Amino acid sequence: MPSFSHSKLTAYQQCPQKYKFRYVDEIPPPVRSIELHLGDTVHRALEKLYADALQGKLDSSDEILAFYQEKWDEGYSSQMRIVRSGTTARTYRELGRQMLRAYHQRFYPFNQSTTLELEEKFSFPLSDGHEIRGIIDRLARTEDGSLEIHDYKTSRRFPSPSQVGSDMQLALYELALRQRWPDAQRITLIWHYLTFDQAISIAKTLRQLEMVKQKTLDLIARIEATTSFPTQVTPLCDWCEYKEMCPAMKKY
Repeated sequence: MPSFSHSKLTAYQQCPQKYKFRYVDEIPPPVRSIELHLGDTVHRALEKLYADALQGKLDSSDEILAFYQEKWDEGYSSQMRIVRSGTTARTYRELGRQMLRAYHQRFYPFNQSTTLELEEKFSFPLSDGHEIRGIIDRLARTEDGSLEIHDYKTSRRFPSPSQVGSDMQLALYELALRQRWPDAQRITLIWHYLTFDQAISIAKTLRQLEMVKQKTLDLIARIEATTSFPTQVTPLCDWCEYKEMCPAMKKY
């Protein structure tokens, strides 16, 4: 059964040529961006924070920052791409520290809800012939029994209300969750924009979820019917892992 993820679908929407490099030709990304390293390292620190809390250990801010530094050093390479003018690896490392410090201060002692799963992989059939897979950063249950899907973002861009409303990622996660737990009542989708120390929460109606499902199936049909994968040149090309091998970039 063909398998798709939100990242895979987004890659096609951003640039069909990037999609072809990654998912058709299966070329591993030649370079790793500093933004990806930052996101991965912050996620690992937050995973530890809640995993320890489940065991009754409340990590201090200093403990989480020390863990973050350790994982940053383990995964960092001087070959990582840094595009943003006026920034260095240290800029990004310190940004991660600020995010974690602010998050720790805001949510300590991390008892706003009960964590059920951390970084849990899932897959579910979106249709008879297509599967969706992904990873939920944190799944939690509140005191009233409702569920929360938490997603952590390290982006420097804060979304508009319309961008949040049209986001398909967590809606697909909710579809997967409702298939696992068909009796679930209220499910809240929560994006934590860590750079801004802000969280956005919304709840989708069943009709909205059905629309997301159909929109996703339509996109998959477009992808499967595609025979040409042109480059979509945008400012995001500077961040693309495949920039150096992209034919459209040779004239820039």
